[in-house]
Formats: sequence, C-alpha cells, structure tokens
Amino acid sequence: MKKRYVLRFSPEVVNRPIVSDIIKAFNISVNIMNADISSGRAGMLVVELDGSEEALEHSVEYLQRHGVDCSPHVKELVFDQEKCVDCGSCTSVCFSGALVMNRESWELEYHADSCVVCGLCVEACPLRLFTITRGAAS
Repeated sequence: MKKRYVLRFSPEVVNRPIVSDIIKAFNISVNIMNADISSGRAGMLVVELDGSEEALEHSVEYLQRHGVDCSPHVKELVFDQEKCVDCGSCTSVCFSGALVMNRESWELEYHADSCVVCGLCVEACPLRLFTITRGAAS
C-alpha cells in the first residue's frame, strides 16, 4: 500500500535520522517527493510511504511521537489537457518530471504519479490550464 504524507520537522528534530529509523523499524520504503530541509531550521518533506497498512500506521505514530507533524497529502493537480497547445512552458519548471514533452509527437505528457503538487506549473502555463484542489487522501 502506498500513501503520501507531508512531514513537518521542528528545528530540534530536523537533524535526527527519523526517516531512516522508520525504514528500518517498520520495513517500509520511503520515496521523497519534495523536500525543504536545512540543518538547525524547521523543515518539510512530501513523502510516499510504501508498506503494509499496519506498517504505515506504526510509522506515522512513530513520527508523531518523535515530534514530526505528519498529515496526509491531499492536494491534487487538475490539468485541462484537452485545451493544451503543447507549448511546453510547464515542463521548464517541473522538477519532478511529471510534465514532459514526448520527443516523438512533441505533445505534453502528464504523469500524475510523479507530481508533487508544488504548483509551479500553475503559474508557468500561459493558458492557466492547471489548478490545485484538495483531493482525497492518497
């Protein structure tokens, strides 16, 4: 089972190896989708946890007990692909690789599984074809 979470670390917690602790303790995989962490400052991670439902529950409980604010990642990117003119403006800001140009057809491809819902494409699209909504917890 895979679920995405937003983890917020206080300055006191950011230097501790909490993510590696949950990997070892609960036998889960952690895919870091987005990160903003600096030593001595508060930090934030968007992660996708992969493991059994029980392991994910225990991982979240462990994180919370150790001072990490852990909430389901519920934002979704909505893309009106039918109106897209395949200009590629959004691909220049998409660091996750969710928006790419197909090298054969030169059409824009959107890979939702890679999207971290950072919102950069919302501003980059000249036709304003992207919006961010609150979706269901993944």
